[in-house]
Amino acid sequence: MNVKGRREEYAETTRHAIVQAAVERFAAGGFARTTIDEVADAARVTKGAVYHHFQDKSELFEAAFVVMEERLLVRVDEGVQGIEDPWELMATGIDLFLAECCEADFRRIAIQEAPAALGWARWKEIEERYFLGVVTAVLDALASGGVIGAQTGDLSARLLLAAMSEAGVAVADAVSPEAARQQAAALLMQFVAGLR
Repeated sequence: MNVKGRREEYAETTRHAIVQAAVERFAAGGFARTTIDEVADAARVTKGAVYHHFQDKSELFEAAFVVMEERLLVRVDEGVQGIEDPWELMATGIDLFLAECCEADFRRIAIQEAPAALGWARWKEIEERYFLGVVTAVLDALASGGVIGAQTGDLSARLLLAAMSEAGVAVADAVSPEAARQQAAALLMQFVAGLR
């Protein structure tokens, strides 16, 4: 049992090192220019070790993208701790998301590269897995508090999530990301206000 436990622990440590190296390499060079050899070198493992954990470069990129999504989720969760007011919760969550879009690694991997590298359908599926429920819950809280009108299914959440994704692209591509972030946050909150 101890041997199996150590073997699993080693495999988990190796996988983690590979994914962290992949995040660094994909953030620096993008999907197309990054090679498995570069990731293996950065992780200080063999190319075979990378292929032991990941079928191909696309699967490795997906793991790097998931790291970005999970980091964003943690940052938003920590950033909204203690906020009771749903309107303030929405505004803070949007601001934290847009702040993450200003981070070089998130911008490159999650915003600029993921839709093309993973394909639009897979990228959207992962994004919704992490954030559709969050957006839906906050909109439901706003509706329950009478701040906005009643929701019909998750259509409003999907529209807001799509608007947030587009705002993220605009912020990521802006000459002045901080100015674009402030403008995008205001526009997204106007969108939410329009649900009243």
